[in-house]
Amino acid sequence: MKPRIATLISSKKEAENVRSFTFAFSKLHSAPGQFVMLWIPGIDQKPFSIAEDTEKTFTVTVFKIGTFTNKLWTFKKGDQIGVSGPFGKPYQWKPQTHIIAVGGGYGAAPLAYLLRKATENKCTVELLLGARRKNLLLYTKKFPKQTAVATDDGSAGHKGFVTELLEQRLKALSPAQKKRTVVCVCGPEPMEVAAARMAKKYGVPSQISIERYIKCGIGVCGQCCIDDSGEPMCQCGPVISGKKALSLEEFGAYHRDASGQKQYYKK
Repeated sequence: MKPRIATLISSKKEAENVRSFTFAFSKLHSAPGQFVMLWIPGIDQKPFSIAEDTEKTFTVTVFKIGTFTNKLWTFKKGDQIGVSGPFGKPYQWKPQTHIIAVGGGYGAAPLAYLLRKATENKCTVELLLGARRKNLLLYTKKFPKQTAVATDDGSAGHKGFVTELLEQRLKALSPAQKKRTVVCVCGPEPMEVAAARMAKKYGVPSQISIERYIKCGIGVCGQCCIDDSGEPMCQCGPVISGKKALSLEEFGAYHRDASGQKQYYKK
C-alpha cells in the first residue's frame, strides 16, 4: 500500500524510554490489536501497534531502541511521517463480554485502545499490568479503578509476575462468569505463554498478540512466517487464539531475527 502522510501533533513520555506519538490522520479505520507501518524517508519502515485511533488522529506508543526510534524521538510538532495500514487481525469480542487484558512492559501498547472500544460495546473490563520495575509500567492512570499492577522488584503493586495476578482473577470467577470472559494478552512472549496456559487451565478463552519481525505488512516477504504452518503473522496475526498459539512449535521457544536466524528465549 502506498503510504499516506501523517503530521505529528503531540508526544508524551509514558515510561522510561517509552513515548506516545499522536498524529493527525483521518479515517485510519483500525481495530485494537492491528498495526501500522511507519516510514521515515532515508531511515526505514517499521511496524507499530496502534495505541489509539479516534478517526481524526492515531497514536503509537514506542520503546526507544535502534535507528528508527531514535530518529522518531527527535520529531517535533508539525513533522511528518509516512503511514500505511492498518494491517493484521485484531482482538475480537462480543458485546457484554468481560475482558481481562494482560500487558507486560511496552507490550501493553494496544491494550488501552482495546479497553476503550470494548467498553463502548458494553463490555466490562480490567487491566493487569506487569513490568520489571515501577518506572517501566504503562497506562496506570488510564483505568485507575480497573487496573492492578505487578513488578518484579515490588516497587509498585504485587511483587512478582503479572500472570500471578491473572491466576488470582481466574480463580475468583464463577463458572457463569468464565463463560463470558476472554483474556487478551500483549507483552513479552514468555509471559504470553504463561498467560495462555493459565487461561487454558481455568477454561477461559484467550487471545494472544504475537510479535514477529515484520518487513512488508502484506504477507509478501515471508519474514514473519511461523514454523511449521508458514502463516505470515502480519496477515494471519498478530492476534491469534491462545489455543492456536500453544499449538505452535516456536511460540515461547524462539523467534527469528532480521536475518532469519532463530533466537531462543531464555528458560
